[in-house]
Amino acid sequence: MHSTLVKIHIVFCLTLNGFPSRAQQTLMPPRLANGEDRLCADIPRATSDKRRSCVVRVASDGVPLSPFRAKPSAAETVHNDELPKTHTAGSAFGIVRSSVNVEAPHTQQDSNEGFERRITMDEIKTSAGTFGDPSRFIQMLPGVVSDNDQRNDFLVRGGNPSENLFVIDNIEIPSINQLALSDTTGGFVSMIDNAAVRHMTLHTDAYDSKFDQRLSSVLEISTRPDGPVEAHSTAELGLAGVGGSTTLPWSRDGSLFISARHSVLHLLTNDIGLNGVPIYQNELIRAGDRISERDNWWGLSLTGIDSIKISPSATNAWETNPFDIEYHGWRNATGLNWQHLFSTKSFGIVSIANSQQSQRMLQTDQLQSNTTVYNEKTSDGITTLKYDGMAQVAPWLTLTAGVRTSLDRMNYRIEQPIGLQNPYSESPLPMDKTSLNRRFTTASTAEYTQASFLLPFRTKIVVGQRLTHWALGGHTEWTPKILVATPIQSRLVHVGYAEYAQAPPTLYLLNFDNQQRLKPMRVQQVTGGTDVINNRHVQATLELYQKRYSAYPVAINYPQLSMANIADTFGQAFLMFPMISKGYGLARGIEFSLEARASSRIRLTSTLTYARSWYSGLDGVLRKGNFDLPVVVNLGAIWTIGHGTLMTTRYSGASGRPYTPDNLALSFAQNRDVYDLTKINSVRASAYSRLDFRVENSKRFRHGTMTSHVGLQNVLGTSNFYSNQWRPRCPKCGVLQQDQMPRFPDGGIEYQF
Repeated sequence: MHSTLVKIHIVFCLTLNGFPSRAQQTLMPPRLANGEDRLCADIPRATSDKRRSCVVRVASDGVPLSPFRAKPSAAETVHNDELPKTHTAGSAFGIVRSSVNVEAPHTQQDSNEGFERRITMDEIKTSAGTFGDPSRFIQMLPGVVSDNDQRNDFLVRGGNPSENLFVIDNIEIPSINQLALSDTTGGFVSMIDNAAVRHMTLHTDAYDSKFDQRLSSVLEISTRPDGPVEAHSTAELGLAGVGGSTTLPWSRDGSLFISARHSVLHLLTNDIGLNGVPIYQNELIRAGDRISERDNWWGLSLTGIDSIKISPSATNAWETNPFDIEYHGWRNATGLNWQHLFSTKSFGIVSIANSQQSQRMLQTDQLQSNTTVYNEKTSDGITTLKYDGMAQVAPWLTLTAGVRTSLDRMNYRIEQPIGLQNPYSESPLPMDKTSLNRRFTTASTAEYTQASFLLPFRTKIVVGQRLTHWALGGHTEWTPKILVATPIQSRLVHVGYAEYAQAPPTLYLLNFDNQQRLKPMRVQQVTGGTDVINNRHVQATLELYQKRYSAYPVAINYPQLSMANIADTFGQAFLMFPMISKGYGLARGIEFSLEARASSRIRLTSTLTYARSWYSGLDGVLRKGNFDLPVVVNLGAIWTIGHGTLMTTRYSGASGRPYTPDNLALSFAQNRDVYDLTKINSVRASAYSRLDFRVENSKRFRHGTMTSHVGLQNVLGTSNFYSNQWRPRCPKCGVLQQDQMPRFPDGGIEYQF
């Protein structure tokens, strides 16, 4: 591979001018582009330039960074023939002027934390099959699978949807989605307007100790502009809703962004395949400003309101769902950050945020004269205060540290008055009757430290630790991390080990006597990876991982059942039962990602994952997870046709989903699903296959640009398996296969002015 010699001469002026984005931070040879910062740490250690200096790096959201950079996609990579000979950019420490002499194209890329994928707004907006939804785009990445085509849950490396954390501009948010339940992260559609998103980064292994921990992933979203903004607005209409946004310069050197959206599907149909149609609206306000040469602030407020009425036909003999469900939800997250620059080598950020969500859900049984079987009125919130600091104490050593404290407010009223028949039980009697009325406030605290070492031969080592205490249950967990990255035969290779801990979902924790039996879940993760190919035409990476779960919640009354296999709890009241932290699991996989430029107009992307996951119940027997899909493939193409027209297409395929067959004798005898517990997840459905396409066209007018698009989801109309469900109104019919999204159109118009 070609080597790169980058000579950078840096002159600093102490005039604060914005903050470099995450992808602009690196200790390896930088990716050069207009508007990017060039700090002294960017110069490779092997360079002969003796004027190597020392400035600390910060991200666009102001969060302290480890010394490994997010790998840009092929679409973002800027090549040397596109470079100007001189470059001027703003940094957190002043105006950076540099002259760049590139003798050969560099071919190495850093990674910030083993594997992390940086995603731009344009990638999300133009992708086929996603409706412009960030969470649905995440489903296309290696190591990620979807729970349901009709929802945007994503499961990372064998984990449950509740094992993902969302962070927006350094503010932790329980969920970014509409129609989301407490302690889950998926929903029908995202609350965030695409126009607000600058970029997203998915962290999946050995991620930074600064994050409040989750067992599978952290999705970090940045909405802050990279520099001064000009006033502009957007109006849009599509299947995801009608709305718009506006961006304005504000105050001394800041900006203001406002967006809102309301659903429209309920105006077009009364059933989208759920026996109902979701109704939702959301609003986002983001602002930020530079106060002085050393201080700036930024903050946002995100609100979502949603509802749905699910009303299955009471006269259709083939209807599998006998429950009427009425759901209403509200959620808001508001936060403020203040960053102070102590010197050219250190800074600190103080953040305060409050997240609140409430929901009401009523479930009645049509087969029991509309008797109430589940009634939930819950409200929970979390107020968080945290401080993060970073200092470069030597050219080869960067330290980060922080503390976090939060108050968790819970007001839960849950009634399961008569219990329900449970498919895991051979008894036809209703079970797991419960009544919960709890209102209290508890606290959690955490501290972390992390050190990044830049060693000879471009070797980097990051070590970190986090200590977390949960007052609810009185548990304290310590989790270490180490990551090593070094070039081997001109390819950057990284290996890492990390442990993470996460409290069980509050809804499970407070029911029955679970609070006395459940403790934080843990995972031990070993990861490794390398850049297989990295040049201007092709980028390919290979990643490996293994995760070992322990202290996972499992059902006491059903020894085969683990919470890891409960991936969609929407309206499923029978999932409330006594649990204990005696489960364990194993997930491992190999992920291959490829991006290639077939020509100046065509870009191809593909991901291939081979992964397995197994989880035990209380009996200690490892069984396939609900989403043990050995092979998952995604193939995509972007074709710039010309004259403002762009076409994207995506093909997704996967091994068949495992499921548990019914004990047919008992099921027919009792006219309900009774699982054969000797065959938990032992049967696989047929393979999953789906083809989507999208075409957009942009036209410029005197006062703006009009972009229209049309698309089709599941072009081939494939009947992809979701589950088998019993038909209680047809006792002799047995189960009926429930499929995922059928062929479904997409379309919309956007006007920017």
